[in-house]
Parts: sequence; C-alpha cells; structure tokens
Amino acid sequence: MFKNLLSSIGFEDLTVDTRINQTNYRLGDTIEGIVELSGQTGHIEYIEIQLVERQENTDESSDIQSFDHIISRVHLTPETDETIRFQLDAGHDIKSILNQFFIMTHVYIANSVDAYDEDEIFFSQP
Repeated sequence: MFKNLLSSIGFEDLTVDTRINQTNYRLGDTIEGIVELSGQTGHIEYIEIQLVERQENTDESSDIQSFDHIISRVHLTPETDETIRFQLDAGHDIKSILNQFFIMTHVYIANSVDAYDEDEIFFSQP
C-alpha cells in the first residue's frame, strides 16, 4: 500500500520500510530498529517514529472508540544514508500492557501528502 500511495503522488521510485528487531518487549526495554530508504529521498523533510499505546474509550456517550497515547518519539533526517538506525524508550508511562501498542512511522514529504505506517508490538510482564 505504501508504494501505491507514493506512486499516486508522484514518488514512484521511493520506498520506505521500518524494521524492528523483535515484536515482544518488557517495560523499560529499548526498542531498536532501522528505517530503510531507497529511491529519491530528496523530497523527504523528516521521518517521525512513535511508540503509541492505543487505549479503549470506556465512555459510552462518546463516538470515539479509542485514544492514542504517545509514549516516546524520535525524529530522523535522511541524509546520504539509505539505512537510518533509531531507538525508542519503552519507558514506564504505559497505562496497561493489555492495551494495543504500535510503532508508527510518519514520513513528512515536502509539498505533498504525508505517508504513514504502523506495526503492532506487544509487552509482557517484567
């Protein structure tokens, strides 16, 4: 889908792939991964990677089904490297390990529609 979105906005030869070392973590771990870029990266302003906790909304009078709580984030600037390493702190600000967790990648593209990607991860008891 990411390639299709970029093709539709005129960046057909740009691909971005986020890879993390594992999908299961403990509270306080450091999440390490890489962002792989190929093609024309000159249009990318920056890349933001977030660890997000998705919490169910229990308010029955609300139309909103869930809330996203950003636990940590990092901004990356592509330069000449096609592989950019990143680290996110899982922190201790997690409300419940029973909620859903995502690594969300947001690619900010100059004068165009931004692109998003999210990958689910899981937390276990320490």
